Amino acid sequence: MSSPLETFAGLLDRSIREIATLAMDARSFDATRIGRVADIWDNNTLPLVSAACAPWPLRSRRASAALRWMADLGADRRRLMVDLDPSLDGILPTALPERSVHRDYQGRVFPGTFRLTAEIIDALAHDYDLASGSVRSLTARPSEVGLQVHLTLAAPRRFRPSTGRASRDGSPMPWPAAPLRFTFNGVTDLLFDAEDRIGMAVSRTSSGSAVTIGRSGRLQATEASVWPDDPRWYESTAGQAADLATPHARPQRRKPVRTSTLTAPQRAATRALVMLMLHARLVHHYPNLAAGVPIVSICRVAADAGSAILAAGARRGSARQTAFAELEQRWRHVPPEVPPEAIRFGPVMLRHARYDEPHDDDVPRHGCAVLLAAVPGADPAGPWTLTSEEITRPSRFRITSSAFDHGQHIHHDGGFLRVADALVVR
Repeated sequence: MSSPLETFAGLLDRSIREIATLAMDARSFDATRIGRVADIWDNNTLPLVSAACAPWPLRSRRASAALRWMADLGADRRRLMVDLDPSLDGILPTALPERSVHRDYQGRVFPGTFRLTAEIIDALAHDYDLASGSVRSLTARPSEVGLQVHLTLAAPRRFRPSTGRASRDGSPMPWPAAPLRFTFNGVTDLLFDAEDRIGMAVSRTSSGSAVTIGRSGRLQATEASVWPDDPRWYESTAGQAADLATPHARPQRRKPVRTSTLTAPQRAATRALVMLMLHARLVHHYPNLAAGVPIVSICRVAADAGSAILAAGARRGSARQTAFAELEQRWRHVPPEVPPEAIRFGPVMLRHARYDEPHDDDVPRHGCAVLLAAVPGADPAGPWTLTSEEITRPSRFRITSSAFDHGQHIHHDGGFLRVADALVVR
């Protein structure tokens, strides 16, 4: 059996291999999963290095505590860790039930993510005018749970906030529409036309959730959730009801893992590795840049980082410092970004499509459309490469779920892109 420290280091190695696998062939590119896996190591690389460099009697204890602290972030983090290393399922404690409603530092309730039940749909319709809302953004992409769609509806409130807003010069300003952020997994049918984005209705069916958008838009999904991202939610009917049932004590995470005092070379190596993971995470947060982020090169630089940390920590004295200095030299050179290749005419497999409507709540924002697509490389039998296209102020955006089918061809003429009748952007 592996020791807790070996398991901890092995989780890092598995994470890097997972990212490399998802990026090696663009047909399997999954920006969200890459981002989730890379995100693990933002706050957990330091505890790994610290455990590897602790006195021998403390290493297993600190590695075990670090793994528990890592999983304590929530059920989703625990599932991801177990997915990367199934042996962790018998080691990690069961995830605690997560609250859907929390309190801020002023004691006001604010919402998390709610599973889209008939009760939640009724509550949304009571507090927000869905029929007058506008689809602020829509993102569709293949994922580990099938086709996934993120949809943000800017919906007027049916309740009146108790206080107004003030502009920089002190003049009163109206509250903008509230963003209701929906996530749909296992989408089996999608039709969205940006010209027909006003109004939305949601209902529960025997197979999941059904959505109508505008006059003819539609969406069917097996699973759905919503986050009412409204700073005045605590004044809504649902918020006032939640205030009566939500404890005032804020849930506490485990105490942060104790870490050893690291030397300068150990800290430098840790920072360099974290920076590599942060660069990999860019593909999730900035999909318009994803095709230019050298994920495969980053993974080559970081390959077997967990094993390397164990080997360096096993040394003593100056040999240990030299080993970490060498790791810092290896990891510090983040491969440069490359200009993304534009989508061209020919075979294509769409991996990401996003539409953002123009709006002017506080800061004027121009609408845009972002596409990521896999296309064959120079060797038709080899891995496909990732290409991208960003169109500002699109005058037309229409997409259906069939845009993500295999065997598609894309036509590209200047600022006009079309995949049969499944995708039209210009």
